[in-house]
Amino acid sequence: MEQHHVRSLLKPSAYPDPTGSVELVQTHVSYIFLTDNFAYKVKKPVDFGFLNFSTPDRRRFYCEEEVRLNRRLCPDIYLGVAEVRDTPAGAAFVGEGQVIDHAVKMKRLPADRMLDRLLSAGLAGEPEIR
Repeated sequence: MEQHHVRSLLKPSAYPDPTGSVELVQTHVSYIFLTDNFAYKVKKPVDFGFLNFSTPDRRRFYCEEEVRLNRRLCPDIYLGVAEVRDTPAGAAFVGEGQVIDHAVKMKRLPADRMLDRLLSAGLAGEPEIR
């Protein structure tokens, strides 16, 4: 995904559900777009040898695998794979246009329930990790 696509996905109008804002969180392998109620994780086009997301087909496959595997533990969180389209207004999860990438669509968790914050606060134990 090119940088102009990333910028387009920062617009609330790029999403099917109404949202007041979009926040971008990056990891070494993903762009995570946080809307009011959902998180969309787009895999970056990287190839580390042991991890190869270099083509759109590979990224789609690994999005599908992530949903398949994680739904076993969190079926209410992992909602499916969403298509990123190249629309006249830019990259979006809505509208007409060529499919240019895919994203894992998840229900957004409250920030205070994220495992890193629970661990930092000493509030995560065996039940939260299972």
